Amino acid sequence: MIGHATHYGLNVQDIERSLEFYRDQLGFEIDRRFPVSDVQSDIVGVDGVAGEIAFLDAGGFEIELITYDAPENDVVHEIADGHDVGVAHICITVDDINGLYEELTPAVEFVNAPQTVGNGADIAYARDPDGNYVELYEPPVADSDGD
Repeated sequence: MIGHATHYGLNVQDIERSLEFYRDQLGFEIDRRFPVSDVQSDIVGVDGVAGEIAFLDAGGFEIELITYDAPENDVVHEIADGHDVGVAHICITVDDINGLYEELTPAVEFVNAPQTVGNGADIAYARDPDGNYVELYEPPVADSDGD
């Protein structure tokens, strides 16, 4: 039996730069932070890895940031467009997408301003420092009847 998803892991070039985005800009708190251990070599199938891992609390879900200092690693792709095969994104629920968009715009690269979709939800896509897509999602307001 498969359980529920627990975290979304991202390999990043610079963990401090990524923490500035996810912690300082989006407000997620660090749950735990530790160096990459020897067991990580077995997990990823690469000998001699070194680096650091940080888990951020995303409200019942975690964002895992991993930076590998050794062995030397490569950026595996150019920054892709949102419609390209293999592109992933993480979706984060927000209370006031328009206010957050205005607040973050000076420091965060947005793909689009908030857009209202068919179900009444508002969505804006941003990019983290490594070009990963982050969807900000404000759920639709329920009807006064509770529908």
